Amino acid sequence: MGNSFQDQFLKLGLVDKKQVNKSKKQKHQKKKVQIPKKHVVVDENALLVQEVQAKKKARARELNRLREEKLKKREEAAAVKQLVEKHRLEKDDKGSAYRFNALGKIQRIFVDKEITAQLSSGRLAIVGLGNLYEVVPRAIGEKIRAIKGDIFVLINSLTDEKDVDSDDPYADYEIPDDLMW
Repeated sequence: MGNSFQDQFLKLGLVDKKQVNKSKKQKHQKKKVQIPKKHVVVDENALLVQEVQAKKKARARELNRLREEKLKKREEAAAVKQLVEKHRLEKDDKGSAYRFNALGKIQRIFVDKEITAQLSSGRLAIVGLGNLYEVVPRAIGEKIRAIKGDIFVLINSLTDEKDVDSDDPYADYEIPDDLMW
């Protein structure tokens, strides 16, 4: 019973071996053509798992970015604090008060007259750390402003005696050095 028709025809002598092989080959090719490519089964669970993993990766990237920003801000603050502490000039509590506008409020620091003159001429700068103000050289003030732009740095424009406007109607009048407000 297990014999196929081809085997039975071959035993009876109705066909020869070549014809059987040719028939098998044609049958196999038809079967190959008729079988469509395997239908891809979409596994919804796998898709959901991939979506969840993608969301986790995006969240992890965002958390890492925030952590790096926070670390960078700390490094900038530490660099500014170190620069100020290293280059600050001494204040003189018995000296004259130098007043300046800090974020809409008039502040004052007590320094000697020489430092007051240098602050007015723009050779020194004032840097605010919290609610403390320190006097530093102009180059350090510019460096601090470059490192951290949101910190208060007051740098007056440089004034030279040579930069006198020829059209200035008050050019003939000298401003006294001891004028304080």
